[in-house]
Amino acid sequence: MSQDWNATNAPTTQFDAGPQHQLLHRMTGDWEGPTRTWFDPAATPEESRTHARIEPLLGGRFVRVDYHSTAMGKPHAGQLILGFDKTEEHFTAAWVDSFHMSANMMLSTGAPREDGHVSVLGGYTASMCDEQGVTQKQQWGWRTVIHQPDADTLVLQSFNIWPEGREDRAVETRLTRRRQA
Repeated sequence: MSQDWNATNAPTTQFDAGPQHQLLHRMTGDWEGPTRTWFDPAATPEESRTHARIEPLLGGRFVRVDYHSTAMGKPHAGQLILGFDKTEEHFTAAWVDSFHMSANMMLSTGAPREDGHVSVLGGYTASMCDEQGVTQKQQWGWRTVIHQPDADTLVLQSFNIWPEGREDRAVETRLTRRRQA
């Protein structure tokens, strides 16, 4: 085996991609576009530019979204690995980044939707001060919805879900496929 391999180009056993995997494969390519981030759902969002590359992994079993941008004026980067579990019949996702997740990994799952959107739900723990100033750990939800309105547009939306169930928009990235010159 060549020394120049990775999960994108390494040989694997045959894999039969179903319709959900084909949906993910249509997202492969180089992308860029604006990202809006709401730190306060009632305030004007922060805007930045995101660059992303989406590649198939392990013979098409997964796709990996590598991206970089800025948040609060500082550079950040991340990876999202998406797949479809044929046995459980749901999408799976593992997300890491240098801004939102610190040194944690978020795992998410979600059933296929009739509209063709990929929607996965995960969660994270946040420390919040109560009325007495005591720090309490709380479980929050995080919903990610990905859809491709056309071959050259990819929209990623994320929603913060409060411990009591309220859902607020958090991030929206609208990417355009970059064509080779």
